[in-house]
Amino acid sequence: MLRIPRLLLGAVLLNATAGAALAAELIVEKDVPLHAKAHFFERVQAADLANAIAKRGQVVDVAPGEYHLRVPCDSMVPGSFTDIKVTIDEKSLTRLRLTECGVEVNSQEVRR
Repeated sequence: MLRIPRLLLGAVLLNATAGAALAAELIVEKDVPLHAKAHFFERVQAADLANAIAKRGQVVDVAPGEYHLRVPCDSMVPGSFTDIKVTIDEKSLTRLRLTECGVEVNSQEVRR
């Protein structure tokens, strides 16, 4: 009878450990790019990173992998966007600084 609860506890602990190993941390810098039009951050299209953009300046946990962003590029053609792919590595702290027409990426390995 005790064997089933122990197996269940072991499975829960294994799942929690595996989930922590596949995490990455992301910070979207909160500075508005120079010459950006109004509502710049609200116009960035990045469904998978919407939470991190909304909480810019704060550390947000995300799954490692490749993300697609559409960043406003009004200085070239008003209302236009630039398509960008960003890779976020496992066990890293990645800082994204959105610029008009682009993004600067700074990634560091985090030891836990």
